[in-house]
Amino acid sequence: MLNAFIDAMRINLHHITFTAILLLILSGCEINQNEIMPEDGFLKIYNHPDEQLALFPESVVELPEGGYIFISAVKDENAEIEYPHTSLVRTSSSGELTWTMDYDWLAPTSKLILQNGSVGFVAMNQQFEAYVISIDPGNGMVTAQHALDMTMPLSSYSDEQGNLVVLGYDFVTRSSWISKYNSNFQLQRSNKLPVNTDLEYLIQRHLNKTGQDYPFFIGAYSNTSGIGYFVNCFYNYTLRTVFLDISSLAATGDIYSFQIEEGISSLIQKSGALFGLTSYYEGNNYIMAGTEIDVLSSGNIKDLPAEPLYELTYRAAVLAGSLITDEAQFALYISQTNDNSLVVYQYDLETDSLVNTLTREFDEGVEVRDFIQTADQGIAVLAGIYTLGKYKRPLLLKMEPGEFVLEEE
Repeated sequence: MLNAFIDAMRINLHHITFTAILLLILSGCEINQNEIMPEDGFLKIYNHPDEQLALFPESVVELPEGGYIFISAVKDENAEIEYPHTSLVRTSSSGELTWTMDYDWLAPTSKLILQNGSVGFVAMNQQFEAYVISIDPGNGMVTAQHALDMTMPLSSYSDEQGNLVVLGYDFVTRSSWISKYNSNFQLQRSNKLPVNTDLEYLIQRHLNKTGQDYPFFIGAYSNTSGIGYFVNCFYNYTLRTVFLDISSLAATGDIYSFQIEEGISSLIQKSGALFGLTSYYEGNNYIMAGTEIDVLSSGNIKDLPAEPLYELTYRAAVLAGSLITDEAQFALYISQTNDNSLVVYQYDLETDSLVNTLTREFDEGVEVRDFIQTADQGIAVLAGIYTLGKYKRPLLLKMEPGEFVLEEE
C-alpha cells in the first residue's frame, strides 16, 4: 500500500515550476508530508516505497462529506500475473492521505461510481470476467461485488439516472461489448459491435499497461435527434465514436477514422447538435471547440474542421468536460504538453472562444487521467507523473474557483 507521499505547492499563478522533487523511497517508511499549501488549492504526489511498482491513476471522485477517493492500476514487474491490480486512496479535502487499500481485482477502469453512500469500480478477475465492486468509503472495505456477465472491461460510466454503462471486449466474437445496468447492477440491455478483425492482443496490451493506451470512453447526449450514449471503441476495423440509442443500445451513427492509427481523444456535448472534441492523427493533436454532429449518420473525422495543438504530446490524452459556475459556463480541455506541463484550455461554452489557458509546469513528464468539478466550483485533476524520471506515481491537483474567473476588461 501507499505509505509515503510528497506535497508539492500550489501558488495563485498560471505557471508553476518544480525545480526539484526529492523522494524518500525506503521500505516501510512512514508518511512524509511537507505542508506548504493554502487551503483552497493543492498539488500532491503520492509516492510508494517499492521501486518495482508503477501506479497508473484512472479516476477520482469527491465525496459528499468532503475529501477524495482515487483509483489506480498497480503494475508489478515481478508479479506472476501480467495485469495490474487495483489500489484505492482516500484523502482529506486538502489532499492529505486518509487510507489506502489494495485489491486483487485486475485492470480497473475509469470511472469510479459514487451512489447510495458507496464507491464502486469496475475491474476483472483472472478469467477476464468483469465485476463491479462496491466499497465503504469510510475504510475501503469491500461491501459487495456483482458479476457483469461480460469480459475485458475497458471503460465505465454512470448516467444521471444512476444506470451503469460498461464497455468491454468479447474476444470470442471479436466485438466491442456495451452493457447497461440499473442502479442495483442488474443487466438491462447489451449490444455487441463487430470489430471484424482480431484486436485481442492490442486490448490485452492496453489492459496490462505494456502497449498503446487507447482513449476508450463513454458519455451521454440529448438533443432533438434523441437521447443516448456515445462510446469510443473499436468498431468495423477502426477506432470510432459510436452513438447509441439509450433504450436499445443500437448504433444510430458514428464518427470514424483511419483504422486505429487516429481517432477522437475526447468529446463533450455542448448543446443540441453542437459538440466539442479533440482528436489525434499521425501523432499530432487537434481541437474542434464547436462543431455540429449528426448522431444519426456516419461521418469521417477528417471532414470536421480542426485547429492543431502542436504543443501536446504524441497522441496526447485529453479530458473534456464542463465547468458550471454561478457566473458562467465553460468547456474545459485538459492535457499535457511536450515541455512537461499540465494545460487547461478554458472555452466559453456559448461562443466557443478560448478565454483562458492555465498551465502547471513540472520537471518530469505528466499524463492526465481524469478531472471533476468540485463542490466549490473549482476542479480536481488526477494525473500520473514520472518522479525522478522513472517512477510512475499518482498526482492530484486541486485548482481553486478563482483561477477560472475572467478579468473584466
